[in-house]
Amino acid sequence: MNRMLKTKVAVMDYIKFIEYISIAAFAHQEKVLPAAKAFRTFPSGENTPYFTHSLWCAIMIWLDSGLPENIRYPGAQVLLFHDILEDTSATLPNDISDEVKRLIGEMTYRGGFNEEKTAVLTKPPLIQLLKLYDKTATLYDGDMKSDRIQEWTGFMEKLIKTVKHEYGTLNIVLLARELIKKYRASAQ
Repeated sequence: MNRMLKTKVAVMDYIKFIEYISIAAFAHQEKVLPAAKAFRTFPSGENTPYFTHSLWCAIMIWLDSGLPENIRYPGAQVLLFHDILEDTSATLPNDISDEVKRLIGEMTYRGGFNEEKTAVLTKPPLIQLLKLYDKTATLYDGDMKSDRIQEWTGFMEKLIKTVKHEYGTLNIVLLARELIKKYRASAQ
């Protein structure tokens, strides 16, 4: 008799995650605040729905195998919903954990980038890790005004230093460094 050994692997509930994507998309399309954006405009002039930013962040942490599952999976949920409280009138799903809700709260800054860059650097390394995904996504999609490059990349370098010290050289660290180089070269 052939027996196959089955190993139970802890994985995120993909059905629930797809539901969460729908909730985030709806919030960013249908409940966006007047001062926020429902679309990101690329330098080419093309628009993309804003929720793709949060989705990119969530997928990137989910795929970063240099992090343990107990960071990647809740981190993906946090990043998927990280702009909901800042940019929409939607509420967070009731079924996410209290810890995920707390982390989303720690990532929320209604006072803009100046408030955020000061506060984030005083937060625990996990929040700085999550913010590195967020800020790297913004550089990745090209949504950066030239007059903000120095300030933005300087902030990201501080996040990278904390993240590298705490978690090692993750893929997000490598990607962030390359994007910083690209933007600094284009600003000269």
